[in-house]
Amino acid sequence: MSSSKAPRLTTTSYALLGLLAVQPWTAYELTQQMQRSLHYVWPKSESLLYTEPKKLVEAGLATVTQQQRGERTRAQYHITEAGRRALEAWLDTQPAAPLFEIETMLRVTFADQGTPDQLTRSLRAAATWAEEEMARARPQIESYLEAGGPFPERLHLIAILVGFYGEMFDLIRRYCTDTADMVESWNTTTAVPLDTDLRSLLERAQTLATKATKETPRP
Repeated sequence: MSSSKAPRLTTTSYALLGLLAVQPWTAYELTQQMQRSLHYVWPKSESLLYTEPKKLVEAGLATVTQQQRGERTRAQYHITEAGRRALEAWLDTQPAAPLFEIETMLRVTFADQGTPDQLTRSLRAAATWAEEEMARARPQIESYLEAGGPFPERLHLIAILVGFYGEMFDLIRRYCTDTADMVESWNTTTAVPLDTDLRSLLERAQTLATKATKETPRP
């Protein structure tokens, strides 16, 4: 290690270590793989993904070799034994709480400052996005089912991840479509009476919260 002070590792550092544990990659390949397989669970900018491998090398968790590809030379990164130990230690830690950033729901929060049409369009936009993401993922999912994808030995883990994506997209599509249909009949976004449909949303949330409370083991 060239520096007396080891660089601070982030969750992104460990995500790249995880990819390097599968096989060596160039910085470009790491960026492409992050976008292909981890975009929804850990989206990061390309600029960050290109600089992060150098941090791993500085920390002694990866090495770099020069690979000749045609007339170009590219740096290829390999995980070290220290990197594998660091990855294993990270997997043994408690994960951070999930973070959600959904602008449509932010607009719902302040929709009483606008019109029912504005809220309806926001909800339908989210539903359309989810539907398009499901359609875009279909060929990739089919490749997993038909041939196992590029890493068939990891298909058991990929199935869990893809299954989560599918459920999430379908929830957003269904919920936003149904809610947009409901909001479309409103004349205003202020002081809307709590009718059967709105009350059922609260009751459903209460049921789920009660079920979770009963199923959560006590410390």
